Amino acid sequence: MTRSLNPERKTALLAAALKLFAERGVANALTADIAREAGVASGTLFLYFPTKQALVNELALQLAYEQAQRVTAQLSPQLSARETFWAVWSATLGWFLERPYTFEATQQLRDPVWITPETLAESQRAFAYYYAAIQKGQAEGVLGPYPPELIGGMLYQAIVAVMLLLRQTPDPDQQAALIRQGFEMFWGGAAAASPSAAPTQEEQA
Repeated sequence: MTRSLNPERKTALLAAALKLFAERGVANALTADIAREAGVASGTLFLYFPTKQALVNELALQLAYEQAQRVTAQLSPQLSARETFWAVWSATLGWFLERPYTFEATQQLRDPVWITPETLAESQRAFAYYYAAIQKGQAEGVLGPYPPELIGGMLYQAIVAVMLLLRQTPDPDQQAALIRQGFEMFWGGAAAASPSAAPTQEEQA
């Protein structure tokens, strides 16, 4: 007879893994510690996740889907490209700010070192809205003709840079100002302006 699994217990294990991955790092968070944090026996964890890798993969996908759901709820075909990027930017930062441990954990769980290629590919599909926004911006002519991967990478790294500052800035008004300033800096760098074919002498110096 197959033993039924408790979905609440699985949720508790994922929440415990999120907390410990954020606090200790994926490498240093042992499965026994995760089980203890979730309030279950060590062997119970393996009923839900046969290996630590399986747990890491599922948590990475859960976070990717939850972030995508939060962001895409703010998107609409009626938005301009700039408004679309602002929605992606502000919703992502808001999601990180509202969820303890999520920012620290996702920095690790998006690294191919910790997740399988299949998980990486599936999580990237969850972030398809990034590239849809880039295509929209280039179609409208408001983004420069840069490689989409470059714009997407810069967008994510800019979000990370702002989030690092926000964690040191508890005042909500100051946080709101940083979020807006960070967006203006990113948008100013990605906005349409034909890149030079070659660096000028001043840039080479």
